[in-house]
Amino acid sequence: MTARKLVVFADGPDGPLPDPVHVGRVAGFEADDPAELLLGWVVREPEWLAGTGRDKRPNWSVRTLLVGTGTRRPVAGGLVRSVPTRLSAIPSLLASRLKPDVLVVGAWKDGRSWRLAGSPGWAADVVSSAGGVVIERWPGAPPPGRPAIGPCNIVGVFDRAGPPDPAPVNKTGGAYDTIGDSVAALVPRDATLQWGPGSIGASVVAALRHPVRVHSGLVTDELVELERRGLLNGIARSAYMWGGEGLSQMLAGGRLELVNVSQSHDLGVLCRIKRFVAVNTAIEIGLDGSVNVETAGGRVVAGPGGHPDFALGAVASPGGLSIVAATSTAGGRSTIVKTPVVVSTPRSDVDVVVTEYGVADLRDCTDAERASRLVSIAHPEHRKALRT
Repeated sequence: MTARKLVVFADGPDGPLPDPVHVGRVAGFEADDPAELLLGWVVREPEWLAGTGRDKRPNWSVRTLLVGTGTRRPVAGGLVRSVPTRLSAIPSLLASRLKPDVLVVGAWKDGRSWRLAGSPGWAADVVSSAGGVVIERWPGAPPPGRPAIGPCNIVGVFDRAGPPDPAPVNKTGGAYDTIGDSVAALVPRDATLQWGPGSIGASVVAALRHPVRVHSGLVTDELVELERRGLLNGIARSAYMWGGEGLSQMLAGGRLELVNVSQSHDLGVLCRIKRFVAVNTAIEIGLDGSVNVETAGGRVVAGPGGHPDFALGAVASPGGLSIVAATSTAGGRSTIVKTPVVVSTPRSDVDVVVTEYGVADLRDCTDAERASRLVSIAHPEHRKALRT
C-alpha cells in the first residue's frame, strides 16, 4: 500500500491555495496516491474544498492547525478536521511528527533565488525540512523587504492566478472607542505592544497617545497610521501582514520586518522583552479569567493561535501586561460567562479584562475576587445571572 503523503500549504493572507490535484501533478504524485492536506490560518475558502474528500477525491483528506475565516464553514460541515494548536508549537511539529512531504509556498523569482510572497508565518521555519517544495510563482519582481527562501528542494513551480486577499474592514465607534481608550490608558510608556486583528485591536491602536514598539503576530493597516502619527518606536516585527500599499512601503523602508513564527511567538523571546503588553480579545471570558477564543455557538470558529503564547509572554515579561478586551455582549449573549466552553488561555495568563463597562484588574486576586470584578464589567442585563 502506498504511504499517505502529507502536503502542507503555507498560511496567512495571500497564502497559496491552489487545487491540490494540480499540486500533486506538479510534485510528481501518481493520480491515485493517497494524501493528507494540512492548512493553517487562511482567510478565504479554497474553491476546490467542496470537491475534496468523500465525493471527488477519496484519497485526500484535509486538516487545519488553525481555523480561519476560510475554513470555518468546511470545518462545520466536516470537510476539514481541526487540530487545536498554539502557533509557537507549529514549527517543531512540522519539523518532526508532521514533517511535510511537500510544502507549498508563494514566492517571487529573484535571479537564481526566491523571495517569499505573503507572510513568513510558520512555513518559512520548515521549508528546509520539507521533502520537497512547490512554489506558487507571483508575477513580476519581488518588492523590497521580502525575506529570501532558504535552501530547499524545489520540486515544481506554477504561476499564481488569484488576486491578493483584500484587507479587513473593522467596526468603529461606540463600545469599541470606549474599550480602546481604556486599554490605551493601561499601556505604559516605552512599552512593546502586540495586538490581535479586528475591531478591538484597531480601536486600541487608534487610542494610543504615546510611542510604542511593536512585536506582533499580525500587523494590519493600523500600523501604518501609528507610523504616520509618529508613535512607532524602532522597527515593527511581525510574522504576518495584511493590508494595503502602506504596509508594503513600511516593509520596503525598513520600518517593518517580517519574521518567522519561531521568532515572533517564541516564549523565550517574549518574556525577555521589557514592558511587553499583549492586547487580545475573546469569545468568552470565564469568571475565573480563563478565555475561550475557539468556539462560538457550538461551532469551532478559530484556534488557540498566538493568544496563549502572547498572554503568557506578557505575564512573564518584566513590567509586562496581559490584557483581554471584548465587548460585553456578542450576538445578544454575555461575553463574560460562568465557565467557558473551552479554555484556550488559562486564568493565570490574564492580568486585566476590559469591556465598555470598565476595567477588571485580576492581578493578586482570589477566584472570588476575580469573579466579583468581572461581573462588575459585564453587561448590566447579565450581572444577576452571573452572580447566581
